[in-house]
Amino acid sequence: MPVPSERPRNVTIRGKRTSMRLEPGFWDAIDEIASREGLAIDEVFERAAKSPHRGNLSSAIRVYVLAYFRGPRVRPAARARLQRRSTWNAG
Repeated sequence: MPVPSERPRNVTIRGKRTSMRLEPGFWDAIDEIASREGLAIDEVFERAAKSPHRGNLSSAIRVYVLAYFRGPRVRPAARARLQRRSTWNAG
C-alpha cells in the first residue's frame, strides 16, 4: 500500500509564518494533541520547536508527536485509536 502524500499547511512558529508538509497521520495526531491539551495548532508547533531534537523542523514535529503518544500520559485506548488511523505499515 503506498504511503499517502504529505499535505502542506501554514503555521506560525516563533512569530513567523511557514508552510509545513507532513503526512496526513501526523496532522491528525497534531489536531488530537491540540484538542487534548487545549492548545491552538500553532502552540503545538511552538512546543515541538522548543524540544531538544536536533534536525529540521518537520523532523522535530514528528519526534514530538511520537514522544507525546508514547509518553506515560497517553491511555492505551488513545494509543490504539492513533494506530488504527495510521495509513501505512512499518513492517
